[in-house]
Amino acid sequence: MSDSLRATSGRSYLGEVVGSGGQRWELQLKGSGRTPYSRFADGRKLLRSSIREFLCSEAMHYLEIPTTRAGSCITSDDTVTRDILYSGNPIQERCTVITRIAPTFIRFGSFEIFKARDRETGVTQSYYPQVHIQEPEDRRARTALFFRDLCVRTAHLVSAWQCVGFCH
Repeated sequence: MSDSLRATSGRSYLGEVVGSGGQRWELQLKGSGRTPYSRFADGRKLLRSSIREFLCSEAMHYLEIPTTRAGSCITSDDTVTRDILYSGNPIQERCTVITRIAPTFIRFGSFEIFKARDRETGVTQSYYPQVHIQEPEDRRARTALFFRDLCVRTAHLVSAWQCVGFCH
């Protein structure tokens, strides 16, 4: 996979599909290996954490809490060494690649990647037009409205997480 399609820590952005009802879904792989943003990690995902992500994403979806969803888990014979309990007793674990599905994969860090390329609109207009607020014309007012909306949405999401005992 080309570096231009890679996201962070083993994530690879695959693209977007449009459902029969017009809903757009973005597809992403997690656990596909190292990326420029992996830092010191190997970018691999484990079977046990993939099963947990699959089950938890479905639970959150049916609790009506916005989340990514796991579309598939594909486990290989490849293994990596992990110290599950950080006890000094590492074991070999099987690697899994999970397909994530969401209306968007925009994260807080998404805006940092392109900030230097688009200081004028604060990135949103050029790289994330779906979140760019067109009105008012004044850039500062538009940015303030965007930031306010972002804060309100984030507060609602985190409070929904806390209501079910989830923490990120």
